[in-house]
Amino acid sequence: MKTRLLILLLAVVALAACRRADVTSIERNPEGGVDVSASLSEADINAAIADALAIENPLLRDPQVDLQNGQIVVTGSHEPRNGGETVSGSLTITLSVENGALLAQITQADIQGIDVSDEHITNINQRISERLTNRANRENRAVTVQSVNVTDSAVEVTFNVQPQS
Repeated sequence: MKTRLLILLLAVVALAACRRADVTSIERNPEGGVDVSASLSEADINAAIADALAIENPLLRDPQVDLQNGQIVVTGSHEPRNGGETVSGSLTITLSVENGALLAQITQADIQGIDVSDEHITNINQRISERLTNRANRENRAVTVQSVNVTDSAVEVTFNVQPQS
């Protein structure tokens, strides 16, 4: 009875953890906790990336996300610091899992007339990873990301949620 109650509580925690995503499955993990698969829509991804890009001098303004198999393409406009004319640009992002965490990597930055530094790209990668992880883990639970898959309609994430101590 206690085991069933614990599993039920873990399922509730997992649902709360991904309340912004569509939960596609919840399964008990024999190694502990529950495995939750969730699907984040293009709108969810757009909001997370827009938040990650919303800094003092954003690389892209008014970002629009296009989910493609294996990658996310973000388009927007860039306003040069020197007051020049606004130009269009795009970022291509891939998602992977590294050491149980979601990892976002900009694989291509194409902004007319702008050379984006490696440091700037690293900072954006970190912010995007944080924002996407926060969308899946609103309750700050012990979450380990197991897999991520970008399709042309959603980002599918599977993670393990451990009970709180």
